[in-house]
Amino acid sequence: MGQIHTIGIPRGLMAYRSGVLWKAFFEELGLSCVISPKSDRQILEKGTKRAADETCLPFKLYLGHVESLLGECDAIFVPRMGGYRPKEKMCTRYEALPDLVKNIFRNQHPNILTVSYDWYDHTDEAKVYLSLGAALGRSKSESKKAYGAARKKMDQWMKAKEKKQNILLEGDGLKILAAGHPYVLHDPFMGGEISRLLGKMGATVVFTDYVNREKALKRSYHFSKVMPWIINREMTGAVMLLRERVDGIVLLSAYPCGPDSLVNDMLVRKVKEIPMLSLTLDAQSGAAGMETRVESFMDIIRYQKAGGYGNH
Repeated sequence: MGQIHTIGIPRGLMAYRSGVLWKAFFEELGLSCVISPKSDRQILEKGTKRAADETCLPFKLYLGHVESLLGECDAIFVPRMGGYRPKEKMCTRYEALPDLVKNIFRNQHPNILTVSYDWYDHTDEAKVYLSLGAALGRSKSESKKAYGAARKKMDQWMKAKEKKQNILLEGDGLKILAAGHPYVLHDPFMGGEISRLLGKMGATVVFTDYVNREKALKRSYHFSKVMPWIINREMTGAVMLLRERVDGIVLLSAYPCGPDSLVNDMLVRKVKEIPMLSLTLDAQSGAAGMETRVESFMDIIRYQKAGGYGNH
């Protein structure tokens, strides 16, 4: 692979879930990290030109982030993520991600650094990072030490998010739970704009991915015993844990996500006791045009909290 000093990390997909861990691991090994810019219309247009029409919005954005890193680093980190356990797997796009990126950018000859999280190999996270360190020419002891420090930093980051969110949930005012994949919830071009709108309308926004992952995963089995996708499991488990602590739920999905089309419909059918708004973002408009629907949703919640028809 040649000498690597700088690692590029596309600001998309699982970077919103595991990016803190990735960056810390590389830096603990003495490498520099370059993070692609925040998503915008230009990055989407770059990715859309590279992708097939039926590709989901997050993947189109991801390709735009990869393109923005070409020539800016020695290697671009694109992990292959199948999952850790047979019952809790990833969308197949993650399993093929390095191959897709290599093929789509084959004329640019990108230097792709990858590693596999594959449940069928009976792997675990520590082994994954030891193999990643070996690919970078580091010894087992160096990689083990770097992973331990990075894991600690990731855990601290997650606990800080959980603590802050619990404080918000104990506060006054309307609380809205934004439910979805982390890269939809927090990407500025997608869920970030919806959160901004909700905040502008006076809501405190909390997120399904800032709930303890193991607790959410365990709780998800009360919702479905057979659902295979781990991110959707974490999301639905968090909804189950928080639904009594919020005033409304906004389900955010990106077109055309197959797992979300099934899971979000199940949530709408099963969770009846709280107002729920389902929004699907697409490559044509992103979050544009959603303001009227969000305003109406907030009006409904305020009306219900005021007593609804019982007050008139």
